[in-house]
Amino acid sequence: MSRADAASLPEVLLVGGVDSSGGAGLDADRDAALAFECASHEVASAMTDQDLFEVHRVEERMMWAPEAEAHLDGGELAVMKFGLLPGIASIVEAARLIARGRHGARRIPAVVDPVIKASSGYRFWSDRELVQARDSLLVSGPILTPNLDELAELTWSDRAEMDRSPEARVQAADRLLRAGVSGVVATGGHGADGEIVRDLVLEPGAEPIWVERPRVPGEGIRGSGCRFAAALACGLARGAPLAEAARGAGDFVSGRIQQSNS
Repeated sequence: MSRADAASLPEVLLVGGVDSSGGAGLDADRDAALAFECASHEVASAMTDQDLFEVHRVEERMMWAPEAEAHLDGGELAVMKFGLLPGIASIVEAARLIARGRHGARRIPAVVDPVIKASSGYRFWSDRELVQARDSLLVSGPILTPNLDELAELTWSDRAEMDRSPEARVQAADRLLRAGVSGVVATGGHGADGEIVRDLVLEPGAEPIWVERPRVPGEGIRGSGCRFAAALACGLARGAPLAEAARGAGDFVSGRIQQSNS
């Protein structure tokens, strides 16, 4: 790729944790940005000590917000994407930056992957962080990409009911819209939909859209939520409507799972 071609790529700000095992966080975000041919500006919100099986320690980087703001002020960002926000201060700062981007001259949208806990069970957010996310992060107006577990926690919903009833997912996503988010893509990879993965796309004033794809058999991959949210952000940066960007993100994650199982 020539320097001129690289300069023409849409720019995406990626804020997330550094995974010491290389499976998730900014490494996964970068994988998506490269696949979708976006120029990524990466800012580490936390350093994590983890292996393939569990998270041992998380250290919040308090300087991440000024670094991210420098990109917001000085670049030509098309979209911002936020992953791990490992404390109340980080949640508040992310909400501030999202509001700045949305209400600034360039109207920069933000995608937030609400990383509440790791697949191993380690909780990044306690009840205090959940309350702060509801009070500030949601009202700042991001596009949210929760999995079904996160959707249930953020909306005080019955997780089991979401497996029994697609309407329960729609109702929970609508609660997020009424709380202030500008769009919801509720990923269905953790759902009990058999051989189909069903992602729900809901925007204000619109009917719910179900984006379906075949479930890839075998083991999943770590960082699937990171990759999905980053791929969604890159799709939006390239001008795709939300549902189309969600379809592209889902197909990308499915492709990576197939590669890991081959």
